[in-house]
Amino acid sequence: MSAASNANRAVIEQSQRDVLGFDVHSLHIGPYRIHRIADMDRVKWPATAMFRAMTGDALVRAAANTPAGMIDVAEEGLLLSFNSYVVETPDALVLVDAGIGNDKDRPDRPRWHKRTSKFLDALAAMSFTPERFDIVINTHLHADHVGWNTVLKDGAWVPAFPRARYVTPEGELAHWGKLYETQGVETLHGAYADSVAPLVERGRLETVATPSEIAPGISLEPAHGHSPGMAVVRLKAEDTEVLFLADAVHHPLQLSDPETTSNFCQDPAMANATRRRLLDDCVARGTIVAPYHFPTPVFGRFERASAGYTYVPL
Repeated sequence: MSAASNANRAVIEQSQRDVLGFDVHSLHIGPYRIHRIADMDRVKWPATAMFRAMTGDALVRAAANTPAGMIDVAEEGLLLSFNSYVVETPDALVLVDAGIGNDKDRPDRPRWHKRTSKFLDALAAMSFTPERFDIVINTHLHADHVGWNTVLKDGAWVPAFPRARYVTPEGELAHWGKLYETQGVETLHGAYADSVAPLVERGRLETVATPSEIAPGISLEPAHGHSPGMAVVRLKAEDTEVLFLADAVHHPLQLSDPETTSNFCQDPAMANATRRRLLDDCVARGTIVAPYHFPTPVFGRFERASAGYTYVPL
């Protein structure tokens, strides 16, 4: 029986609830629980700030092949979320990507600057206190994926999750660590200095080669291009798989034209190749995907369409 057929046999349940103003979506697969919580949710982003070619007729064409509400042609905006995922397995409690964070100095990103989000309070209200987490995965080290690595305490940045293993691909830390030596606090809009370096200095950031299994059923797989060492995260849950996409696909508009690459991809050609490979693999295997920047509904599958691919929510 094919992987896609196996995926269809999985007993999957979804739920949705409000937690301190956060719209939490949960996916249950047997003993596995995955909870999506967005550090910023359903925010309108200028289309050209994400995809510089998305103006005029190009944006109109993209909107025609994208689910309703994802693109505002009149205002030339895209709808984006910044999704973190809490994964409960029989062996570990895991956070996949750590959002934007609080109190971070981001003057060139006004929406991220000196925030006072209740993200950790919402996790605690779901019974996920910081002390409970076993692993925090940074799929890559961009500022909007590492912010909750640390919190400000008595004037210093300290690990937000005191007993967790912090894990990132080795190529990521090698690249940005070297850049930090010359750029200093400018690196990653300041995120390296306040959200990565404090972990490195304490010996708390573990680097892993990709591919590798970091916990039973949870693996990091290479997805280079957007960032030099970026990884996606694969969860093997009973008879199905869930793939946490990081920034391999930023927005649903890329599905109808997978060659559309974000302004933030360091190696566009490699990013395009990675996206194609993952899309084809997800279609072939019937993989459930959990995108980082898609607004809700966030759990779904990719299918082939006349114009590239389409996203089918569960």
